[in-house]
Amino acid sequence: MNESLSEQKLNQLYWLMRLSMTFIWLWTAITSWYFYPHEESLGWLRQVGLIDHATFWLASACLFDLFMGIASAFFASKKLWQIQFAFIVFYTLAIIIYLPEFLFHPFGPITKNITVLACLVFLISMGKR
Repeated sequence: MNESLSEQKLNQLYWLMRLSMTFIWLWTAITSWYFYPHEESLGWLRQVGLIDHATFWLASACLFDLFMGIASAFFASKKLWQIQFAFIVFYTLAIIIYLPEFLFHPFGPITKNITVLACLVFLISMGKR
């Protein structure tokens, strides 16, 4: 009985993490496109080196985030979690290199990625499809 209770708790935790990832990706897509000032986001993209067609890159990033949110909700797989993990590591490294001021931002927009990565490690280890 203890084993099945543990499995049930792990399954609940899996769904909590999966829904959390869905929320993060969807919220980021929506707020980045509709609520956050585009000029500030475009400035950051230019600092990272995406000078040409920055609006295209912003729109692409928002669509990518939207796709990741939908995929997290409806098409979850170990491969999806691995792709998200790699993307977040790449994104975090790019920001550390080109926008290091975010490392010391009081709301920790980059340092919170450590928790997101830990969540993804859990999802990967669960191996659910």
